[in-house]
Amino acid sequence: MKNLLGKRQVMMAVLVTALGLAVYLNYFFTAGPPDAEPAGNDTVPQQTTASTTRNNLGDSQFVNNTTIAITQQTTAAVTYFSQARINRSTARQEALDILKDTLNNVKSTDAMKTQAAAATIEITKAIERENNIENLLKAKGFQDSVVYIEGKNCHVVVLADGLKPQETIQITEIITAQSQIKAGDIVIIPVNN
Repeated sequence: MKNLLGKRQVMMAVLVTALGLAVYLNYFFTAGPPDAEPAGNDTVPQQTTASTTRNNLGDSQFVNNTTIAITQQTTAAVTYFSQARINRSTARQEALDILKDTLNNVKSTDAMKTQAAAATIEITKAIERENNIENLLKAKGFQDSVVYIEGKNCHVVVLADGLKPQETIQITEIITAQSQIKAGDIVIIPVNN
């Protein structure tokens, strides 16, 4: 019977590790900047004279499609960060569901329930720290960011065309203050606007 209980604990540890690895791989493969779709036709629309059309206050007039391209890039970045938060939330919810099932399973041993409870607490703390860091980064002037805390490592994706050294230090200080993660275990990835 003791071997069976040991096997269950090992299996639980393997499943939690596999889930953590799946979350990290999901982040790793989706961390690159999203590909912007072509802006369409690059020709300049022909302008009409005032005698052929009525000019109304608020009517837009395109000189070229630079504004469209910038808007599409910004939309793509916003979509990336929104999707990243959804992916992170979904992965965390799946992990919490597995842990909840373990806690509610009558066949689970006390050791398994203790491990599941500890893992649940860690995930909850990570969620709280990630939200705090993202809010503080926004307060410091960064347009958007997504933070991933996995154990003693932290990955931060920041919406920026590039980071100055003082901005990198500022991000690192916020993360270390909120999570006690060492500066060497923090990875900061800027995503172009």
